[in-house]
Amino acid sequence: MSRYDVVVYGASGFTGAYVVEYLVNSEQFEGLSFAVAGRSEKKLREVLRNVSQKTGKDVSGAAVIVADSADENTLNQMARQAKVVINAVGPYRLYGEAVVKAAVENGANHVDISGEPAWIEKMQQKYGAEAKKQGVYVVSACGWDSIPADLGVNFLKKNFNGDLNHVESFVQLVTGPSGYSFNAGTYQTLILGLNGAATDKLGAVRKEIMPEKIVRGAVKVPKRPTLWEIKEKELGGVAVPFPGADKSIINRSQYYDATVRHTRPIHMETYIRLSSQFYGYLIGLWIMFLSIFVKYPFTRRILQKYPDQCSFYMFKNSGPSAEQMAEASFVYWFFGYGYKEVLPVDQQHEGKPNRKVVATCKGPDAGYIATSGCVLSSALALIRDKDSLPKEGGVYTTAAAFGDSKIYDYLASFGITYQLESEYDL
Repeated sequence: MSRYDVVVYGASGFTGAYVVEYLVNSEQFEGLSFAVAGRSEKKLREVLRNVSQKTGKDVSGAAVIVADSADENTLNQMARQAKVVINAVGPYRLYGEAVVKAAVENGANHVDISGEPAWIEKMQQKYGAEAKKQGVYVVSACGWDSIPADLGVNFLKKNFNGDLNHVESFVQLVTGPSGYSFNAGTYQTLILGLNGAATDKLGAVRKEIMPEKIVRGAVKVPKRPTLWEIKEKELGGVAVPFPGADKSIINRSQYYDATVRHTRPIHMETYIRLSSQFYGYLIGLWIMFLSIFVKYPFTRRILQKYPDQCSFYMFKNSGPSAEQMAEASFVYWFFGYGYKEVLPVDQQHEGKPNRKVVATCKGPDAGYIATSGCVLSSALALIRDKDSLPKEGGVYTTAAAFGDSKIYDYLASFGITYQLESEYDL
């Protein structure tokens, strides 16, 4: 049976529909075959009609595959028809594993847009060996969470002109006059993640998938308070810790760099840049509120039933409007510190860092436009850049899988670009 180059699973969902739209509209996918998959043929046909109207390209007759995460046979049939499965169905801790299993066992590569560290790392623990045996690649966190961050560190390491020691990153989300609300699916994932944190046993999983001790630089990232003022030449405002998957993904990439590529691993801390301390306190109180109330079944049900009200409309069942997405953008800042001198990997630098390099990743609306571009770029790397991928199949991070590919070019075609902003001797 011939395989489609790409099968978008969950194509009728809020994010999945955007993935299909940007796939159809991208010159990078010309000449490649695709199919859409999901539970409802009717809804999938409707997505294809809408995409045809938006793009001016008639894809109403594109292949439709009916598949359901609760039906293993349909997932197997879908995977047998795909070179790459783009899995856009979350929360992944509820619906993701069955798709990974079907992909690995039926010879399909798998990328997703999960930002759930516990689920992502458990997939490596459970399916890493089988993916290697089957020669397929499973790469999670291929959306905005965490392509900009993981490939940003990779970009900085490649362009540091010295030995990079540690990085502080800052997410800067920009909204327009219309404001912005994320889709409630992201909110539900957050609730499930907070609720499962106590029972995920992530420490034990990490010991299994990263058994070797790696040696990073003697100078660590500065310890910061929970809320602190950014005083960089290039960036002001205040910062709070970023609660997403970025740091966990980057740490796995650094483990891969140290143990497989035999390059120097770095220290990393990730933050969100906010405009004021007041907004920082509000966000902190809200996270504390969620962390307490997810512990109790009754209050957790209320949180899940009323995402709009319980998130103060940061998340909405309807998601952002087209106008809000058109006005939105992001800048991901990377402040890298290290040494001008290049030493063998097994030798430690002495003294404080003497070089600083600032880089950015910039792009459109983070939630859905950039996420679509990121996951589609990942699929392109799997299809077009086989010689630049790791030699063996397995479960990888984005930087480990795609760091030496042409993914930066693919991302640029979707408006997601990396650049150096400034360099200093300290």
